[in-house]
Amino acid sequence: MLVLILLLLIGLILLWVGSDFVIESAKSLAHKLGLSHVFIGLTIVSIGTSLPEIFTNVYSSISNLKGMPASGIAVGINIGSSIGQLTLIVGLVALASTLRTTQKSLERQGTFILFSILLLLIMGMNGFISRTEGIILILAFITYIFILSREERGRKKKRDEHKRFLLEEPLGAVEFRTEKLRRQPVIISLFMLGGLGLLILGSKLVVENALRITEVLNLTQTFTGVIIISVGGFLPELSTALKGIIRKAHGISLGTLIGSNITNPLFSMGLGAVISGLRFNKSLLVFELPFWAFTVLIVVRLLKRNMRVEYHERREGIILVGLYFFFVLMKVVFFRHV
Repeated sequence: MLVLILLLLIGLILLWVGSDFVIESAKSLAHKLGLSHVFIGLTIVSIGTSLPEIFTNVYSSISNLKGMPASGIAVGINIGSSIGQLTLIVGLVALASTLRTTQKSLERQGTFILFSILLLLIMGMNGFISRTEGIILILAFITYIFILSREERGRKKKRDEHKRFLLEEPLGAVEFRTEKLRRQPVIISLFMLGGLGLLILGSKLVVENALRITEVLNLTQTFTGVIIISVGGFLPELSTALKGIIRKAHGISLGTLIGSNITNPLFSMGLGAVISGLRFNKSLLVFELPFWAFTVLIVVRLLKRNMRVEYHERREGIILVGLYFFFVLMKVVFFRHV
């Protein structure tokens, strides 16, 4: 059992480090190719922090095709990670730094997250997300990116500080600090390939050992995915938040921290469903999805007042961190075997 847990932890670490390698490498290549700040922010930053969930979904779906059902792991990591980002990570930032957003961004993201939850709720009612429904989820994500990119192009130039913010976050484990490395596309590409390799190996270790742990402890796959594996899903956002706090950033964007709440249900789960279809535990309709939607409304309500949560406003942070541990407690006590 200890060996299984160790291998699972190694897999989660590989997912985290691999995603950082890919994100930083992709940003360096994008800079070299002269791509816009907007493109980098909307694609690399948005999708990059969801790479652990995406690769876990892909490997879980491949396992489904091989006759080793792993849909519960795939669905669980996306939902659990999203709830963890909205509660634990946003709460920690609110306790130690300044969380900022704009009314337009808050309303847009809140609306799309609730829309994503509603889609999953409707599609999951029959206990299965089909390939066709997976395509619908991916198309919804593409539509979101398209709308976002049009809005960004139509805006006036942002302050230099904001532009740097888009480029610097998420802060990765590997950074190309020297100009020499920045001028070497081959080296950058090798780092990216190495990151992809770590993601592939990490997702394999996570899914295979999570399935074994589930069997040994007589847990459901959904429980394992939501409570245990989801921690690996929000490690990139946690890394971003902690490094921003350590570097005393003036403000950490809510959008960067919870962007995966849109990418996870639409793109990540959509991709998994397209590959093999995903079994959807109906217990998710009773607890996880309603709790996720409730959490979105709480975050919007807390920020609606002035679009900022200052570090001295500890009440908001305590509420959100408390919500995460309440969620875990409820899952462990009442929904462990469903």
